[in-house]
Amino acid sequence: FGYLCSKLTFVLVEFDSFIKDPKMFLSQSGFVVIGGLIGGILSAWVYCKIKKVEFIDYFDLCAPSIAIAQGFGRIGCLLAGCCYGRPTESAIGIVFPENSLAPAGIKLMPTQIMMSVGNFIIAGILLVAAMKLKKQGQILSLYLILYSIGRFGIEFFRNDHRGAVGALSTSQFISLFIVVIGIALFVWSTLKGKPRTGDMEEVKEESPEKAEK
Repeated sequence: FGYLCSKLTFVLVEFDSFIKDPKMFLSQSGFVVIGGLIGGILSAWVYCKIKKVEFIDYFDLCAPSIAIAQGFGRIGCLLAGCCYGRPTESAIGIVFPENSLAPAGIKLMPTQIMMSVGNFIIAGILLVAAMKLKKQGQILSLYLILYSIGRFGIEFFRNDHRGAVGALSTSQFISLFIVVIGIALFVWSTLKGKPRTGDMEEVKEESPEKAEK
């Protein structure tokens, strides 16, 4: 479902081109990561409902792994040359060879590396936060907040065609909604959320003496 929604979002972003050549939908290139993220979350929610699994617990557990997977995915973007940055004369600029998806022979902002490192940092923050935050949904919401803010910011440095909604890129527009949802969920989880299932079981197993302390 992540794959499918990622492709469908790409079609919506590139709808004019899709109408001219529908076969592009079946090509190997052309995906929108945020569309895949939304599709993955929705399908996981349906799966948890069917299997009678706590969705929020499930997502709290998976969130750091999702960020790690996205970090490695952006290394793939670097190797292909897609999701490339704006031209730059700075020392951090990288030059792509011929036959890359990025323009060859000019220094570009290393947006793929920036996104990759950013996702690995998010994974680290989530793992540390999971030891401190014990309410259901806090890790899920923290992931949504951090990823959306990072994605919104990195879009200013990108130079590939990726659609627009007014002055914002498609991903920036979607990120605004996701960060609002993430903040609302974090506040709700902190104030009214239940302890995560694993932490609840640990509390039950504690001796009366330990619980007293």
